[in-house]
Formats: sequence, structure tokens, C-alpha cells
Amino acid sequence: MTVATSPATLDEAIVDSSALMCILLGEPAAPLFIDALQKTRRLYISAATRAEVWLAAFNAKGSAGAQQVEALLAALQVETVDFTQDALPYFMAGAERHHHKVDAKARLNLGDLFSYALATETALPLFFQGTDFANTALANAMLLLGYGVSDKGVPQPLAQ
Repeated sequence: MTVATSPATLDEAIVDSSALMCILLGEPAAPLFIDALQKTRRLYISAATRAEVWLAAFNAKGSAGAQQVEALLAALQVETVDFTQDALPYFMAGAERHHHKVDAKARLNLGDLFSYALATETALPLFFQGTDFANTALANAMLLLGYGVSDKGVPQPLAQ
């Protein structure tokens, strides 16, 4: 397990679909993500990632899931950032380095690359679950807040 010392809050961070789906599906790390997201002053999500998580929630729970994801984003005051031409170089560089057909460790898929592009372009930490992003140079927002992360990339309670 990896742990880090932490500030009490983060000023800004990016949210990946994996963290939001963890919450929506009621997975064991959901309360940890909720706590950590609430300790972050400003949260951002790529418009493409927002579309991805909406569709994943819809596929998992139908219209109720889609409504739940929108309510969660609103409750957390997550700001949606348009995916623009300026983001393309970050997306493409991420694909060249970490796409699942290139990097056996990071294995970023299409949806992951939108979060990667926004986090790289803004130089902000990323909230995510799993090991894919852990094998990139992106800062893990959970670690920055002092949470542990298992070998499988699942957040663990705050380090003492």
C-alpha cells in the first residue's frame, strides 16, 4: 500500500469517471472518495469524461443512474471543461505514451485519455481508482490528501 502525508485540503483537482462510478455503484471506497472530493475547493471534469460517466451510469442503472451522476456532479459543484483543440496535444501525447495498446502498465483507454489530457494540460492532480493512472506521471489526488492506495489502486482510509 502507498501512503503520503497530506494537506487538509486541495485547491483544485480533476475527477475521472472511475472515482464517480465508484461512488454511484456504492463500492467500498465510495465514502473515501466523497470525503476527499469534499476536501477539494474546485473540481473539474472534461466534457468528454462527463459524457462517458453519464453513459456508464445510464448503462448500469438506467435513467436513475444518469440522474444520480448529474446530481452528484451538482452536489460536488464539479465544473465541466470543454474538450477543445488546445487539449488535443495532451490527449495525443497520452495516447502515444499510455494507451492500452502501447503501455502494458498504464493501459489508458479512450475515456481515460480525456481525464489524462485535462490533468496534464492543467497540471492538476487526478481523483481516480485503479492502477492505470498510477503508472503515469499524474499526481494522485487521494495520495495528496493522505489516503492510502492499495496495490490494486483502491483508496484506503486516511494514513495515521
